[in-house]
Amino acid sequence: MSNLPFTLPTCDQPATVRLEVFSNTTAGLPDSLDASVYTCEQHADPATDTIEGTNRTAHRVKMAPDVQRTCGHVYLFPTGGLADSGHPRWCDQNDCGRRREHRSGPVEVDTNRPEPTIVEVGLVQALDNDAEPQVVISAADTAEAEPRTVQVRLSVSQGYVLSNRVRLLTEAVRRRNGGHW
Repeated sequence: MSNLPFTLPTCDQPATVRLEVFSNTTAGLPDSLDASVYTCEQHADPATDTIEGTNRTAHRVKMAPDVQRTCGHVYLFPTGGLADSGHPRWCDQNDCGRRREHRSGPVEVDTNRPEPTIVEVGLVQALDNDAEPQVVISAADTAEAEPRTVQVRLSVSQGYVLSNRVRLLTEAVRRRNGGHW
């Protein structure tokens, strides 16, 4: 495939090996599953060496018996680091052009208890190439007769600092309450 940052060995033989390709990430984040590469037994080791030579990891996994691929076939995961979708990996890819921004799916902050306020956290990024992602915190007050939603956008750095401050505050409350909420 032309959009891969490496060239894999290939032949017309049936694939007998599947390699899962992971991008190596930084900051302790989980690796990104980018692609599945299919090879014959003869090309499995050279393909692994090629992939790992680009700061990626290749994990050899058993092929499902009903999968029929030829050596050199590559499947790119749309959310992986090798996909050229024009969207950040975290984007839900849902109507970005109309909204003029990329958005992650909202993640509800759920305490498993009834709460008068519904809180969701997500990421947004304007479609401009030099726009930085932002953390969005949305809160809907459902206790009011007319529910009201407030949204705050923070830089990723502010979001990181806020998460640490919230953690420190909640740990202080927990210590004060003998380890209980």
